[in-house]
Amino acid sequence: MDKDYWPRLHKLSHLPVTVYVGQSTYVPPGIGEAYARLVGYFELGKHEEENMQQKMVLRDKVDLIFELSGPNHQPRKMDDGTLIPHRVTVQETLSFSDRANFFKLFTMMNQAHGGQFTHMAQLLGKAFRVEVFHRKSADGKKVYANLKGPNGYSVGSAGRHNVDPPITALRYFIWAWSYSDMWESIYIPGEYPATLDDKGGVISPARSRNVLQERIQAAVNWSEHPLSKLVR
Repeated sequence: MDKDYWPRLHKLSHLPVTVYVGQSTYVPPGIGEAYARLVGYFELGKHEEENMQQKMVLRDKVDLIFELSGPNHQPRKMDDGTLIPHRVTVQETLSFSDRANFFKLFTMMNQAHGGQFTHMAQLLGKAFRVEVFHRKSADGKKVYANLKGPNGYSVGSAGRHNVDPPITALRYFIWAWSYSDMWESIYIPGEYPATLDDKGGVISPARSRNVLQERIQAAVNWSEHPLSKLVR
């Protein structure tokens, strides 16, 4: 493997991040085939969740962020010229069991690029062909995009398609590393504004945009991480 890969990735991940603070209404990208690049990989630590036997268990969680492109997934252009791409967040348990969704996804993505990689973060910036699915929220009121359908993920090589370069700066958090600048690079400033009804009542309160750092700090094992002693 290219010995200079990690230093290059480290440099790319510290490009300035642009945050558009405007309309917060989520509009899911259209379903069907799309092209995408992996632009975010975040190991979130151990979190408690309910298993199929309705028992609470600890699991290592991970988020992957894909930026979509192609004819049906063009970025939105704001009044100030800022381009806002369609992004899809994949949330999984970080497991390399041969039955685990994360392992299956990594295998697909790795094979799409020759099977030469050993860590998901090495695929940051790489292009893929994906299929976008929609799912409803538990209350049925919202629709979200996902890359996992009834039969799992459908991710493969982009072939000869000229996939657009990413608009989103590459970001990652690898739990085993203790770099303070890696931590600082995933900070997202600002808030999503509160949603109000016609009478000014609060439907949903304002919430922080800094979801990645907050989720990592909420991990059961965050206190064991060296960065927890430096970050307050």
